Amino acid sequence: MANYIDLILECNGMEMRFGKSSSGEKREFGITKIEGLESSELEVSTTDNALVDGSTVNGKRIKKRPIHLEAELRDDRNNEVNRRRIIKFFNPKYSGKLTVDYSGTKRNIEYELEGWNFVADNNVHSQLAIVADLICPAPLMKNIDNFGRNMAEISKHIAFPWRVLKQKKYDVPDPYKGLALKGQITGYRTLKKEVVLPNDGDVPTSVQIKFVAARGPVVNPKITLTGTGQFMRIVTSMEKGDILMVDTNERHQVIELNGVNVYQKIDRRSEPFKLKVGDNYLEYDADINYTNLDVMLYYTPLYLGV
Repeated sequence: MANYIDLILECNGMEMRFGKSSSGEKREFGITKIEGLESSELEVSTTDNALVDGSTVNGKRIKKRPIHLEAELRDDRNNEVNRRRIIKFFNPKYSGKLTVDYSGTKRNIEYELEGWNFVADNNVHSQLAIVADLICPAPLMKNIDNFGRNMAEISKHIAFPWRVLKQKKYDVPDPYKGLALKGQITGYRTLKKEVVLPNDGDVPTSVQIKFVAARGPVVNPKITLTGTGQFMRIVTSMEKGDILMVDTNERHQVIELNGVNVYQKIDRRSEPFKLKVGDNYLEYDADINYTNLDVMLYYTPLYLGV
């Protein structure tokens, strides 16, 4: 299969498509140039050594990602309808999302519009072409899918229908005759408190934890990343039906009980953790009635580029 780029820009309920699909279908715009999908700038902080050669590295960070796009509208009509539609789409008041399929590898990233324009041309009847500069404050690209797992899930165990034996007049069972019942599946609730979450991204990623008091009250729910011992413990009492949300993302750490901020209830020894690249083992618990919990975990792998 030949290489291809299938790119979507979404903003304020509208979208524009660029490049071509995996099947070779040409999108609305042909891409003439694109930069910034593969990487972002890296900033290395150093301190000069006083008595020895070189410097000491203090830290590293990935800077915001610039993306430069040049494209040409395949519709060769340079008319007011096409011009107005493009102008309306590139509205700097709104944030947008870029989704890219690069020869089968799919990623997305949020962006802000840094600037755009029509390519200068004195001929008003020529094909419309644009140049746009996007800036992505969060520079890492995301898997287009969010992953989730219920740590206290129901495991399928017994399948129906079975055959219920009829009785002859002498009460001797006939194993080859019976009455078929309507199909059902039953199972058992998993009480093992540990689960493995694989992260196939390029860097560690945050995790969102949803504690649900599904079967009764719970006191002080807790989740631990067993490999490091880091944990999040919330000092609170939950009644049946309560929902406690915990987000370990450093950009917007959240602890909410039924939609109300309760960040002050965090155990002071808690440490928001991330899922490292590879397999991560997590375990949930509570001071009282951990078996009443459902625990859903959600995360999105992050990538350096595509």
